[in-house]
Amino acid sequence: MEIASILILLFEAYLIFTVIVLLLDNRTPSETFAWIFIFVLMPGFGFFLYFIFGRNWKGSYDYKIKLPQVISRELIELFKPLIAQQVEALVRMKNKASIYQDDLIALLYQSSNSLLTLDNKIDIFHNGKDKFARLKEDLRNAKVYIHLEYFIWYSNDQLGQELKEILIAKAKEGVEIRILYDYSGCLFTLRQKYINELRAHKIQIYPFFNYLSNFKMHTLNYRNHRKIVSIDGKIAYTGGMNVGQEYIDGGKRYESWRDTHIRLEGQSVSVLQAIFAIDWYNTVGTSDILDSKYYPLLLEKKLSDGNLSVQLTTSGFDSPWPSILQLYFTLITMAQKNIYIVSPYFIPDESLLMALKTAAMRGIKVVILMTGVPDNPVPYWAAFSYFEDLLKAGVRIFQYEKGFMHAKIYSSDGKVCSIGSANFDIRSLRLNYEVNAVIYDEAITQDIDAQISDDLKHCREVILADLNQSSVLIRLRNSVVRLISSIL
Repeated sequence: MEIASILILLFEAYLIFTVIVLLLDNRTPSETFAWIFIFVLMPGFGFFLYFIFGRNWKGSYDYKIKLPQVISRELIELFKPLIAQQVEALVRMKNKASIYQDDLIALLYQSSNSLLTLDNKIDIFHNGKDKFARLKEDLRNAKVYIHLEYFIWYSNDQLGQELKEILIAKAKEGVEIRILYDYSGCLFTLRQKYINELRAHKIQIYPFFNYLSNFKMHTLNYRNHRKIVSIDGKIAYTGGMNVGQEYIDGGKRYESWRDTHIRLEGQSVSVLQAIFAIDWYNTVGTSDILDSKYYPLLLEKKLSDGNLSVQLTTSGFDSPWPSILQLYFTLITMAQKNIYIVSPYFIPDESLLMALKTAAMRGIKVVILMTGVPDNPVPYWAAFSYFEDLLKAGVRIFQYEKGFMHAKIYSSDGKVCSIGSANFDIRSLRLNYEVNAVIYDEAITQDIDAQISDDLKHCREVILADLNQSSVLIRLRNSVVRLISSIL
């Protein structure tokens, strides 16, 4: 038999084998064909990429013996006061919220055990300068503990060095400090020397899920994209900003950096602390921060000076449901007046794409705002392949050009908004560990809408004429990238 014939037979066998593996993973048809495209394009190496980045490891996850995503069994006793108030809270919400918000509260409680928290106070930051100035002040005032969890942490820039000095000073005062970071996100930004300096002062710092140990290869693909700070169980932060000077001034790459982050006081702080505690347990295997001293507000009847209602919902490798995707889908389908979506990337799955087009066609004002100055060209190109049908349906699309747009915001009807770590793309909604705060408050939502209106002044609107003027090569490039958009 000729060598060419042998190679053809081997290639056919390879394709049959890889397709069987894909079918057994029960992926969506779009994901299956995307991986087949990669297998054909890169024989052998494509399967290696699939094993590392594409394998559906969630299918082998044992939900019965692993910690649930938000409130673990060991935390249920602590959270009994919060759990007990759920019925009362829902009644309270019915008196001031629309029916679809009641349904959303119930959905998030069922999909990710997201407790509705009351008596919260929120400060919103739309730039890194204000956020990190306030965070540094709170860190300096910490008395008992500091817990930090970030996807990216730059160790050698000005902010990274300032935080190191603050944390070391607090450790010397006896404050407990724990830090989680994502190994992939920090691979080229967080130096071992920096880590060693922190550990030398008894600061505990680890890569999330200790991902190179025990062949936990799934975390190469299921990354921890969360941003969480918990201080003394009384103050917490979450949102879109990582640790880096570029989040303050744009760094060397951008004219400016536009992002949104929130500072929380009240019951929601205890929930964010619980999320951190579970991530810590899954990383180091100890439950040393499941003590009541880390949740002081749970013992108080009035937990803050505020009265905002907030639900913190999560999704990730150990989530049985894609709760943040379900959150967006429900908000889109139930909107009555307007929908604003802000995200650096726009790669929706088929359900969200259809929901957006349907909303626009039934007369809802739908506005999508994404970055016009990309940090990664591939998802930026892929986004253009979704635009034509959306524009024809009546969706308006804007690209922010003043700097890099990194905020992750959803706002609907001037009544409810979501701020968190999840981008409006398949990676965030189906793969990464994420956390979003859903805020049921008209004043906060309208403040968010006002900021979006200001952002739109610095945007270029995408219209059908722009797409029609694109060359065949550009459209082909965007279409080819779309083939793999479901796995980006």
